[in-house]
Amino acid sequence: MTKMAKNKKYDYPEVIVGALIINDEGKIFLAKSGKWKDKWTVFGGHVELGEKAEEAIIREVKEEAGIDVQIEAQLDFSESVFHEDFKGDRHFIFLDFLCRYDGKGEIKLNEEYSGEYEWMTIDEAKKMNLAIGTKQIIEKYLKYKEQKNLLDGWKRCQADFENYKKMQAESQKEFIKYAGQNIVLQIIPVLDNFHMSTDHIPEDQKDGGWVVGIMHIQKQLENVLAENGVEEIETKVGDKFNPEIHEAMQSKEEVKGDKIHPVKSSQSEVAEGEFNRVKKVVMKGYKMGDKIIRPVKVIVG
Repeated sequence: MTKMAKNKKYDYPEVIVGALIINDEGKIFLAKSGKWKDKWTVFGGHVELGEKAEEAIIREVKEEAGIDVQIEAQLDFSESVFHEDFKGDRHFIFLDFLCRYDGKGEIKLNEEYSGEYEWMTIDEAKKMNLAIGTKQIIEKYLKYKEQKNLLDGWKRCQADFENYKKMQAESQKEFIKYAGQNIVLQIIPVLDNFHMSTDHIPEDQKDGGWVVGIMHIQKQLENVLAENGVEEIETKVGDKFNPEIHEAMQSKEEVKGDKIHPVKSSQSEVAEGEFNRVKKVVMKGYKMGDKIIRPVKVIVG
């Protein structure tokens, strides 16, 4: 008589859920089961009609071990066909889950277990007398862990690559900014020379061909600076001296009544002094955004 004929009550495979329970220390929870000939097993049982597998595993662990667990992942499935480890000839299809236990709740095993249980490492578990389903779920867990480590490693590499791209983009921006600033610093002195020349053109020569050409070149240079984000720092005679945007060029003396009042070259002293107004703009100043490229060079009085 075949095993199938002997088990007419079970003329179809039984769906069983199993829980590999792991704690914060990375140890797994196993107990000796009478149904599995006192071999070490995980916890689990049948999926009831109308019950989802996830619901079944939470219920079974609570019924068999008295604790609440959280599902971390569903592992691969496996099966046991009339295996000698089980008392009786049964065909099981195992749907296994990796579950987390946070240490809350008292462990209370039901009558299916001998009362002997342990938290153990995977290496320790491999040395125990394990039931076939428990061997399979541990193998699935190790495969899952390996895949997860590979995935985590890939995610870290992806994150590192994204950070690298961001750093490169920032570096490129800084390079462009620095290169642009370097060009600007070379153009500004040339523009200064143009200003010194064009500021002293006699009125009767301003419409001359060569003057128009010079003014056109000057305008082109000013446009180059503007296109690179460079702005002239607006300063006029009479403005209060501001050491953040102005630079006092030299000491001057002003007469007030019969006393002589020196204006010192120290920028902070000039700003705090009595004669701290711009008397003359010697050289224009420029900025890029909030950064001062060159302060306005002034004489105060």
